[in-house]
Amino acid sequence: PPGRCAELLKSTVVRVPRSVYAATPGRNKYRPSQVSPIGNFVMAGDYATQKYLGSMEGAVLSGKLAAEVICDKAMGRENQNGLKEVHSSVLAGDLSERAPVGIVGTSPVSYGGGQQGSFDNP
Repeated sequence: PPGRCAELLKSTVVRVPRSVYAATPGRNKYRPSQVSPIGNFVMAGDYATQKYLGSMEGAVLSGKLAAEVICDKAMGRENQNGLKEVHSSVLAGDLSERAPVGIVGTSPVSYGGGQQGSFDNP
């Protein structure tokens, strides 16, 4: 095949530590559904309720679910997923500042900012 003799001229390895959050058991109850109590507002994104959590796949699926909500509203149908209740701990209002769990150090890399400065890329 023509691509068999292709030569790689340049490559880069991108390292972003903690770019995907830890999917710990029980966290999905805090995620909002695509349906909202506001009539003309629908939520979509990797943060909304769907099975792939924090990923591009999750964002795409959430967009599909949001489109279903919009279509159901346009057709006058009740959405099968419905409005998800907000977890009581979210409504409790405990908004005090807490240190992130598992973060070591204060550099941008610690918070998922990627490598800073010059370095050799293998």
